Amino acid sequence: MSEKKIAVIGAGITGLVTAYILQQNGTQTHLFERRAEAGGSIKTERKENWQYEYGPNTLLLKDREVADFLSRIQLNDAIVEANPAASKRFIVKDNTLMALPSSLASAVKTPLFGFGSKLRILAEPFIGRSQDPDETVASFVERRLGREVLDYAINPFVAGIFASNPEDLAVRHAFPLLYNLEKEYGSLVKGTVLGRKKRKESGRVKRKLISFKNGMQMLTDTLSEKMEHLNLESEVTEILQSSDGWTLRVNGKVKGPYSDVVVNIPLYRWGTDLLPVPDSMLSKLQEVTYQPLSVMIVGYKKADIDHQLDGFGFLVPEAEKRSILGALFSSTLFPGRAPSDSHLLTVFIGGGRQPEAAALSSEELFKRVEKELFELIGLTGEPVMKDHIYWPNAIPSYHPGYDEILNVFDQIESELPGLHLAGNFRGGVSVPDCIKNGMELGDRLSG
Repeated sequence: MSEKKIAVIGAGITGLVTAYILQQNGTQTHLFERRAEAGGSIKTERKENWQYEYGPNTLLLKDREVADFLSRIQLNDAIVEANPAASKRFIVKDNTLMALPSSLASAVKTPLFGFGSKLRILAEPFIGRSQDPDETVASFVERRLGREVLDYAINPFVAGIFASNPEDLAVRHAFPLLYNLEKEYGSLVKGTVLGRKKRKESGRVKRKLISFKNGMQMLTDTLSEKMEHLNLESEVTEILQSSDGWTLRVNGKVKGPYSDVVVNIPLYRWGTDLLPVPDSMLSKLQEVTYQPLSVMIVGYKKADIDHQLDGFGFLVPEAEKRSILGALFSSTLFPGRAPSDSHLLTVFIGGGRQPEAAALSSEELFKRVEKELFELIGLTGEPVMKDHIYWPNAIPSYHPGYDEILNVFDQIESELPGLHLAGNFRGGVSVPDCIKNGMELGDRLSG
């Protein structure tokens, strides 16, 4: 058993993984969570024969270390792979759902992009590198692939991942793979082809889109059950440095001392009353925008929908001027999500595109959703199930100039040894990113 005693504040996925790795490595670890259950935004709901997600719906398994971690926590038997039909993804164009090209042949034939755009894509290997380290996703894609690809592929894709706009994200931080392909190979096309062997050697496994039999919450529930010192309904209001390490004020009582403290709390909840850092640092961190998002879950009889829903779902480009960001065909994605005679859809509203819409009432949002589904998938009947959750601060945006934010994190950790900052505001927003970051931090602090 290590002599260290470490506190982890916040039982989102990054905090849970960090705490689990620390505990497995023989370090006494206390995990504090202010809410009544762990898991952060990962939340699976059940209502009679319906099962759906309030937060992340899937996990893209492509890294060996994440696959090994799921095996390590004995979740392999619970993994459910997405329906092969989910490989088809739709984009709305001219009020019609069009499938994104999945091969060179389909790319040549697709009506999603015009002939000029197809020629423009073929010319991508001849486009020079940018020298701007703060280039936005929008500028990067338009420069390399043209405006139509930006508007009808990347714009909706960014809305689906970050609930943000490509003009508001730095490509180097939001999509480092794209940035590095250009930097190393001078071309996305060349990098995709020539880098295949390198990616395989770096620990990539065959890509699988997965969830779990009882939903995504099985991941966080499994980790929670394995923790020896999980303290729920335990709000940390102050982190104090002392001569023998760190102490915490938890529900008004002092806990500690701890050799190290991991802070896995969203940036918008940081304040000088929590962290002993200058106002100037905190004000810089408050520049990070968390986009608001509403998630509407709706169920309909299959007979009341014209579209086959034979895919992952659809995304809506901003150019289409609609009131939703897109929808997942949840009951197509995974089995057991809806009664056999019904379809389950998860619809997203708001984000950086229409932030004010996310906060509307359930009734108003449902009206908007029904109108869109009526026009896009031929909805004709009444819902047999519906639910709604509002995330006022859903996902942090890695804006241009994000290096300044990362520098503040580094400065805080340098000036306050033993304090460590972790979460989806650093190193990626996806569930696999958070798992990898938590594993790395847990192993590093165990050393």
